[in-house]
Amino acid sequence: MRPIVCTGAMDAETLWLMDALENAEPVTLGCWKCVQGELDGYPVVIVRTNQGMANAAASTALAIERFAPCAVLNQGTSGGHAPDLHTGDIVIGAQVINMGAVRTPERARGAGIDPVCGEPLGLEIANTQPGDGEKKTVFAADADLVRVAAAVCWTEGTVVQGTIGSGDVWNNELDRIAWLHENWGTMTEEMEAAASAQICAAYGVPFLTVRILSNTAVHGEPFDERTGEACQKFARAVMRNYRELTD
Repeated sequence: MRPIVCTGAMDAETLWLMDALENAEPVTLGCWKCVQGELDGYPVVIVRTNQGMANAAASTALAIERFAPCAVLNQGTSGGHAPDLHTGDIVIGAQVINMGAVRTPERARGAGIDPVCGEPLGLEIANTQPGDGEKKTVFAADADLVRVAAAVCWTEGTVVQGTIGSGDVWNNELDRIAWLHENWGTMTEEMEAAASAQICAAYGVPFLTVRILSNTAVHGEPFDERTGEACQKFARAVMRNYRELTD
């Protein structure tokens, strides 16, 4: 039976799941921490990707090559963009966008810069064929994974579906956060999901990210590391629902 690969960037986003595994076995996955075992009777691989887009892409590719998973679930903490969400709320990433992939308009020398005028830039899906591959500006989640995530009974906070923004950036400027939310539809931001989604698109592996708000500058709520465990519990329920659906 092919496993589900579940990824998170930090110990706070992966250790609870690793400790919950039965028949747990550490695995060498390049230079990334990885543990395989069983969760609720199904094979699962937990990968700590470390923070950032390059780490997420590389570790996701290695995990797909090594384990040939039936799906990849990325989960963890994030910073809120939507004004109606607070720390502890969860966003099911119906789609994810790379906030760092931007095409800016042409401007003459001396015309100045506008950091929020760019449009999303399409990113290439890798392939072995000659010529350029398909380009995507947003990466849609697998419909079955979204459906089973939405079916999780969760009472510890609000659960919504929407767009998650990724990038090697931690935005604290309220005007920029509002611009991203209003123009790109971002509900929350983090630093890994879009990179993992791009790799999964190349391999044809079903992908979903679920992110809990660990902080939100919109409401002046500081980072709370404890939210990482709550998101792992939600992710466990998603994986269980997905296996029950696909058995």
